This record gives sequence, structure tokens and C-alpha cells, in this order.
Amino acid sequence: MNERKVLVSEVCDGWLHMKRLRTKQSTYAKYSDIVKKHIQPAIGDLPISEISSSKMNEFIYDKLHFGRLDSQGPLSSKTVRDICTILKSIIRYAQSEYHLNHLASNAVLPKRVRTSLQILNEDEVKRLEQYLLSHLGEIRCTGLLLCLYTGLRLGEICALKWKDIDLKGETVHVGHTIQRIPLIGENAEKKTSVILDRPKSDASQRTIPLPHFITAILKEIYCQAFEDAFFLTNTLKYIEPRNYQYFFKRVLEKSGVRNVNFHILRHTFATRCVAAGFDTKSLSEILGHSDTAITLNYYVHSTLETKRKQMELVCRDVSLAIFLETGYDKIRVKTSGGAEG
Repeated sequence: MNERKVLVSEVCDGWLHMKRLRTKQSTYAKYSDIVKKHIQPAIGDLPISEISSSKMNEFIYDKLHFGRLDSQGPLSSKTVRDICTILKSIIRYAQSEYHLNHLASNAVLPKRVRTSLQILNEDEVKRLEQYLLSHLGEIRCTGLLLCLYTGLRLGEICALKWKDIDLKGETVHVGHTIQRIPLIGENAEKKTSVILDRPKSDASQRTIPLPHFITAILKEIYCQAFEDAFFLTNTLKYIEPRNYQYFFKRVLEKSGVRNVNFHILRHTFATRCVAAGFDTKSLSEILGHSDTAITLNYYVHSTLETKRKQMELVCRDVSLAIFLETGYDKIRVKTSGGAEG
């Protein structure tokens, strides 16, 4: 095979076959979806040897300003960065497989744009808690309360079983997640499928200590369950994440809280932990982050009042006696008009 005539589309297919052997089903489905929606339609007909830095930069520009070929509107900076990460991996695969060098080595990734973190305010938390605590007979409400006080992700709470909860040790173990993924292949009867799988990283498999009042609530309803039952149903059948999301939306409406995404429960939990003085390492492990830097960059942000207090620490050792000797209390400040104030 003449490596100069190998098309990007062919390299993508080879890369996907390689990834299918090394990654989880859900990860592979994500990779395949990005390749087939964004990379192959845009540059699949080009020889891989022609993917220069200028071609890569043009591809990035088009994605940022026009999005997919069959849709209107630009893609976010994060989405384009995710696409580029996969494309760069495909290029590295091509360099190794077809002995090519210096493909798009000077391409520039779009600037990372930080979006403001959305959390529930104190009044919203109070309204939501009051509603959930008054509807504990509905175990799905208990599940929402559990997420608000542990930071569990949507897929994790849907996959949780009673055997994952240690009431005596007051802990919950996260070992699985449920998610809907796109199906691969033209002959697939459905476009997506729900799968029960391991979490996305080793760090996501974790044991979280439970607050005492949450344990007390769980003990009250435990007698209705058996070990292998899913927590949210008390049966062997799980609740699909998007259906639990719909339930959450109804709870928000009934409790008088604005319409927000389920993930806001996790953000709210993490932010409250930071405000309570959690050390970053402990919080990172509870959240299931693979690196404390993720926790620091995403959640640990000082308020203006915190910054003010830190600034005051700088001068706390200044001798008041020395300060008084300067006669600062006798200084007359002149106004712009020349009069003393």
C-alpha cells in the first residue's frame, strides 16, 4: 500500500479498531461517534500525508464557527478540544503505522474557556431539602438527598445497589455506573442503548462515608429491600438515568426551585464541602477525581471576602505601636479642591 495515498478515513477506521480492543464499550462509542460525526465527514477524503498544521487549524476554525457539516451553529471550545484530542491520537497512530513524520505538529488548539459553575443557592437547597425530607416514602427522593450529600453522579446513583451500602460502617461504595451510549454499526435497530458498566476511571471506584442522618434514613427503609436490588427501585430493574433526570425536574418544580441539570447536585455538594473547610485530597477522593488538580481547578475558588481576609494576614504582624508613631490618625487628607478633609 502506498502510504501517500492512505486516506484519513482509512486511518480513522484502523484507529477505531485498535481502540475497540483497549477501551470500554462506552468510551469506544464516544470515540466512534466523534470520528463519524466530525472527523470523517470533514477531512476523511484527504490523504493522511496532507494533514498539515494549516489543514488542522482550518479544521479547528470551521468547527468553532460552523460546527458539523449537517448542522448550524458553532461548537463550544471544550467540544472542539475533545475532537482535536482524538484527531491528534489518530495522527500519532498514522505516524507509527505508516511511518509518517511531522503531521500537524504546529496545530493550535482553541483556548480553553472556563464557564461559571452553577450551584444551588442557600434558599434553593433549603427548599429542596424540605421537600425531599417530607417525601422520604418515595425512595427516589431519598436518592436525590443521597446525591446532595455525597456528590454521586447521575449514572452512579442509578447503578447503586443495596449491597453497595454498608449501614453498619456508614459508607456507600461506588463500583458501577449506568449510561446510555450510541450503538455502533449500520444494522443497529436502535440508535442508543443503556449499559451497566464500571466507572470511567479507577479513581471513580470509591468508598464514601455517609453522614449520620443519611444512614438513619436508610436504616428505616432497608427492611423493604434485598441485597441485589437496585437502590432506587428495590427490584432487580434499574431506573434509566434520563428517566431519573425527568423525576428530578418534577421535584424541582414542586419544591419551587429553578429548572437545573441533575449534575448541579454534585456541584453544590462539592462547593459546600470547600466552604466547610474540606482538605482538597479528601474531597478529590470522595468526588472520584483522578487528580486533585481537577478538584482545585473546578471547585476551589476563593470568594472576595476570603481574599480580603487573606490580605489582612499580610499585615497582621505589623506593630501597632510603630504604626501609631507615624501619626496616621493626625493626617489631613487634601481634597482635589485644595481644602483639607
